[in-house]
Amino acid sequence: MATVKLKIADLRKDKRISQQDLADVLGVSFQSVSKWETGTTMPDITLLPNIAEYFNVSVDELLGLKPLRQQEYIPRDSDNRDNWNGKTDKLYKNRKYFWNDDYLRFLVKTVWRIESPIDVIEFRCGEGYLGMKLLEILPKGSTYTGVDNEYFINKAKFNFSNTEFDAKFIMSDIYSLETDKQYDIAICQAGLRHMNKPMEVLKKMIASVKNGSLVACVDVNREFENDGLYIDDISYDYLCTSFDFHKVWKKELEYEGRDYAIGMRLPFYMQQLGLHDIDIRMNDKVMYVNPYMEDYQEKVQDFIEINGWDESFSISSKENTIELFMNRGIDRVDAEAYIKMQSRIAKHFKNTENRKSFLKVHGLLIAYGRK
Repeated sequence: MATVKLKIADLRKDKRISQQDLADVLGVSFQSVSKWETGTTMPDITLLPNIAEYFNVSVDELLGLKPLRQQEYIPRDSDNRDNWNGKTDKLYKNRKYFWNDDYLRFLVKTVWRIESPIDVIEFRCGEGYLGMKLLEILPKGSTYTGVDNEYFINKAKFNFSNTEFDAKFIMSDIYSLETDKQYDIAICQAGLRHMNKPMEVLKKMIASVKNGSLVACVDVNREFENDGLYIDDISYDYLCTSFDFHKVWKKELEYEGRDYAIGMRLPFYMQQLGLHDIDIRMNDKVMYVNPYMEDYQEKVQDFIEINGWDESFSISSKENTIELFMNRGIDRVDAEAYIKMQSRIAKHFKNTENRKSFLKVHGLLIAYGRK
C-alpha cells in the first residue's frame, strides 16, 4: 500500500484561501483543516469527494497518490554547475571505471590516428581525470586545457600539481565561454546528459577547434545505462522493471532540455551543425566484480558510494524523492517502489556475510566528427 500524503495545504495555497475559508466551505472547524494539513488526523471519508470537487482534482490526487495536474514543474537545475560543488566526491569515483586503458589508447592511436603533439580542450573537465588519461597516451608535447567552474578547476589543478603534464585551466560557464586559441580536439565526457542546451554546448565545442580538427562527446543513453546493472542474488528482471523512468526523462526533456538519449542523438546533432567524417563507437568498459579479485573490497565500496547505497533514506529525503517523481507525472505507489528497490539493493550490499558479485555496463557512446 502506498503512503497517503494529503495535498490539501498545497491546493489551498494555490487557490489562495485560508484554513478558515476552507473550513467554512466544508462545514468544519479551521482546527480540523489544520490537523489534516499536518497529518495529525484525516478527513472523514465522506468528505473526500467534496474536498476533491472543491479543488477540481480527483480523490487520488487529493490523497497524494497521483500527481496534481496543475502542479508547477520543479526543475532539477542540474545545468547550474555550482549546484554540483561538494556533491561529487563519491560520484566522480565512477570515472576510474569508465575506460579500459587499452581501448582509450586504441581510440587515440588507431581510430583518431593522432601521431603528433596536439592541444586538447575538455568542456566540464571536473577533476581532470580524462585529461590525465589522455596525456598519458598522446604524443609528448601535447597540452590539455580544462574548462569548469572555480570549485572543479581547483580540484583539477591539485590533481595535476604532481605531474609534468602541460595542463592549463579556464574558469568559465560553458555557455559564455570564448577561447583565445583554437584546439586540435574538443571533448566532453558525461557532461551533456546534465545540460539543458546540449546543442549550444556542441556549437561552443566546434567553435573552439581548428578546421579539420576533432570534436568528441562521450555520453550515455539512459535506457542502456538503466538496464546495465546485474547483481547476483537479485532478480535481473526486478532490477530492470521495478521502476520506469520514461515519464521522468520525457518531462525533464520537455521542461528543461535534459536529453536522456543524448548519447544516441549526438551524431545527428553533429551532422546538423556541419561536422563531417562523423562516426560513433561504444566504450567497451564493463565493471565486473567478484569476491576472488584482489581489489574486491575497494571496488565494492566504490560501487556502493557511487550509487548512494551507503546512505539510508531519511523520512525527509524519501518524501523529497517522491515529490520530485510525482512532479514529473509518477504515481506515488511507483515512486515508493523506486525507493523500495534502492533500499533493497543497499541492504543487499550492507550484508557483509555474503560476498557479492555484480556487473555494471555504463554503455558510454563516443560520437565524434571533424570541423
